[in-house]
Amino acid sequence: MIGRFLLGLIKGGLIGAAFGYGAFRAGISTGGIAIGVYGAVGAVVGLVCGRPLWRHDTIWTPILKAVFGFGLGVGVAFAARKWLGGVHLPVSVIPGSAEHAFPGVPTLMGPAVGIVYGVLVEIDDAIGSDSSKSGA
Repeated sequence: MIGRFLLGLIKGGLIGAAFGYGAFRAGISTGGIAIGVYGAVGAVVGLVCGRPLWRHDTIWTPILKAVFGFGLGVGVAFAARKWLGGVHLPVSVIPGSAEHAFPGVPTLMGPAVGIVYGVLVEIDDAIGSDSSKSGA
């Protein structure tokens, strides 16, 4: 279980960091496009984390994970803007973090969204695979 937690943390963090860095380089930090970027992070994490795409019984399971991930990414972004709008994390290594609040720094928000959903998907798939093995 701890291994799956760490795997979700790494996979989700890397995907979120890649999308966050891309959004930072494109100059996207606020607005609807940024919300869409965080939704895309959730969708890609839903496809990549957990059981591989070719191991699912149907194609609908990864699609549903991606759709739910998009919604979760958008929801986390809205919640962060509402409740963490004044939180500043002045980390000198991360560009833009000293000037903007946490939700306005895509290199921080992208990994946060990816890690949250990546850990959830990995743990969910680990629990599901344990129960199916014990029943067989």
